[in-house]
Amino acid sequence: MKLTAWLLAAALASPLASPLAQAGADPAAQVVQAKALMRAGAASQPAARALFRQAAGQGSGAAAYYLGLMLKNGMGGAQDSGAALHWLQLAAQRQVAPAMFIVANMLLDSDEDKARFWLDAACELEYPEALQQKSVAVGEGRMGYAHSEELANLYLKMATHAMGHRAAEP
Repeated sequence: MKLTAWLLAAALASPLASPLAQAGADPAAQVVQAKALMRAGAASQPAARALFRQAAGQGSGAAAYYLGLMLKNGMGGAQDSGAALHWLQLAAQRQVAPAMFIVANMLLDSDEDKARFWLDAACELEYPEALQQKSVAVGEGRMGYAHSEELANLYLKMATHAMGHRAAEP
């Protein structure tokens, strides 16, 4: 709790604390600041959303990912699944593996081909949860994958291995 309070105080004390002051700011720095605001609690989450939106507009895949998560979960404002999918797809296009995985799951009921595309893309980046989900899907012959116990076991082994060298969060 003390760390959260310190991060919030540091973020708010920064001359960049106002989203309006962020015009032209480094998107990577905006993401760091916005993550601190997002994690500090509900009162600072609208500012985090604004910073993520600005950084995402400047090309940050990480910012698009976190903005999508905030919209999907109703953090810092109203929940908006359509907008969440938009920003998460943008993050996925920018090679953010967790976004690929979430997009795959969001599309599973409405567009199995796109869901499979994004799940496969996350697997190519060795995202453990995607490899695990693909293992189950292949083992059960779901999502348009041919049933194969041998491939399912291989994907499960790959998921286990990938857990040992997980990439840093976006």
